[in-house]
Amino acid sequence: MSIPTHFKSGRTGPGAAYVSDHEGSVHARFMRLSAYALAPLGALSAWWLVGVVGKPLEGVRAEIGRPVPAIVLLAFAVIGMIHAYHGMNEIIVDYVHDEALKERAHKANKWAAIAIAAAWTLAILLIAAPK
Repeated sequence: MSIPTHFKSGRTGPGAAYVSDHEGSVHARFMRLSAYALAPLGALSAWWLVGVVGKPLEGVRAEIGRPVPAIVLLAFAVIGMIHAYHGMNEIIVDYVHDEALKERAHKANKWAAIAIAAAWTLAILLIAAPK
């Protein structure tokens, strides 16, 4: 038993709006790969940040001033903010329906991601810089 529908597969006809144009596959692949990168970077970042708890400022500077911890913390910040930026853009596309508000939300998302990544990077560089 089948139920008749008006849906027709393909790019033309009544079902054209429901056929994937594969635009989301690049985004999905990027989000998956960046999540794979963020897992070990997040664990290493947490390891180093928990390791400096209770140390004096000079001990923190010595620990984070080494190349590997500084690079891991910076990579975590930058990749994390790019991942968050793209994720928030998808939320905006899905749930904000007013075009003017959508445009403002995209701009605010872009500037917030840049500001957070820049603040994190500046903080790491200032902590790691020798005095």
